[in-house]
Amino acid sequence: MLLDTAPLLAQQQPPFIFTVYGGLFFPSNEQFHDTYKSNSEAIWGVGVCLPVEPLVFITGDIAFFRPEASMNAQGDSTVSLEENFIHWGLLAKQPLGQQFFVRFSGGMSYVTIRQKYSSPRSPEQTLQADKKVGYYGGIGLEKMVESGRAALFADIVYDYRRSRQTELEGDFGGVRLVVGLHVFLF
Repeated sequence: MLLDTAPLLAQQQPPFIFTVYGGLFFPSNEQFHDTYKSNSEAIWGVGVCLPVEPLVFITGDIAFFRPEASMNAQGDSTVSLEENFIHWGLLAKQPLGQQFFVRFSGGMSYVTIRQKYSSPRSPEQTLQADKKVGYYGGIGLEKMVESGRAALFADIVYDYRRSRQTELEGDFGGVRLVVGLHVFLF
């Protein structure tokens, strides 16, 4: 009897999922707008989802945020910020019909922060924030494509990561608006 039901259970198991996404990141850092002359910048990332139950997944992803700006009128001095967000957590989906889902995600994050200053008149200076763990949470919508082998999604995610280091003090989290693609590998 167990041998007869094993293939049925294997068919019901959700697939391993590869994820790619991109969008805008709105940093919470108070000096971001003054330094980079913008309220947002592009962010992109990749990840995986591993099934726990049919609509619950363990997720992991890494996202990259890389704004750059000129610091003077001549444009020869620049400042750049590198933030890498590594998330691990849970994704739960709630069906809204046959092909639509509401997505809820949350978990822990590890964020690395590095700021670089460069000028032809002085050597490059790099500041790196202390290594700490933060958290994230988000909500979104997902739509399965007709083939059933992929899904498109849109999320709004809040990342929290505070640095208490004097040179890079403040909140380096923020809100991201992303769209992406899940590809079901098997």
